[in-house]
Order: sequence, then C-alpha cells, then structure tokens
Amino acid sequence: MSEDPGGAAYLVREPGAADVEAFAELHVRIWRETYRGIMDDRVVDGLAVETFRPRWYAIARAYEHGTVVDDGRAVRVALREDEAVGFAMVGPARDDDAPAPQQVWSLNVAPEHQGSGVAQQLLDEVLPDGPAYLWVAQGNDRAIRFYERNGFTLDGTQAEDQHDGVVELRMVRR
Repeated sequence: MSEDPGGAAYLVREPGAADVEAFAELHVRIWRETYRGIMDDRVVDGLAVETFRPRWYAIARAYEHGTVVDDGRAVRVALREDEAVGFAMVGPARDDDAPAPQQVWSLNVAPEHQGSGVAQQLLDEVLPDGPAYLWVAQGNDRAIRFYERNGFTLDGTQAEDQHDGVVELRMVRR
C-alpha cells in the first residue's frame, strides 16, 4: 500500500464484480477530464458508462472465475477508503510491429490522485522489469514524464486514431 499526501492508504488489488460500476464510471470520468482538448470534443462528450461497463464486467468475471488468460496480462485497481481512484492493464503486444513483447494497455488515475504515488504502485503491480512499450496521447505531457521516469523513451513512432482524433506516441523500454 502507498499513501497519498493526506496520509490515506491506497489499496491495489485484482478487480471483482463489486468494482464494475465504480470503475466503469471512473473510466469515463478520467477520460473526460484527461483527454478534453486532446481528443475530439464529440468523442469526449459521447463517452458513456454503458460503453465501459461490459469491459469491466468481463475483466471482473475473468478474475473471479480464475479464467484470466495466462499470457502476461494483468489488471489491477486502486482504491482509497473504498473509492475507485485508478487502474492499470497490461498484456501481450497488440501491434504487429511491436518493439517489445509486453504492452501497457492502460494506466489511468483520477486527476485528484495524480502525483500521489498510486500510478507508480499500479504500474509496479502489473508490469515486471524488462522490455515493454505503450502508446500515450500527444499532449499528455504529465503521462510522458511519468513513463520517462520508469525507463520508457519516445521512439519517434506515432499513429493517429481515426475515431477520436488523438495522435498517439509510442514509448519503449528496452
């Protein structure tokens, strides 16, 4: 467990069925607050809990039934005093030209908890040492600095997602 500047401890653990609604709602809130101005406003405004709920349900079900695929994937959620504050997801590379076998699929922390150490705790829980890569939104400078502190570097590769207008930058840890 880590503590925020106010002294309250963060609990990082596997997700369960009781987490589905809270983390679907948190997922939407984080994206709305983090990606406004980076992602097309129509996409941000259109984000809905209903979009994320099935994903969180599937994740929770896999953990509760012991059916998480054994290919390096891991999901952890962070809570403070039973409040959902962040989550991390990693797994095998999703890109054909992947520069590493492991990929950080997502790492999201509620803005009011950024800088508390909980993002580091989440990353440490899901990603072992060694080669990995991730995609980060251009303009998300705070995230870029965080990943740089964790040994990732921008490799000059970028992609534009046609659905949300985000230019993504690839970061690699060798």
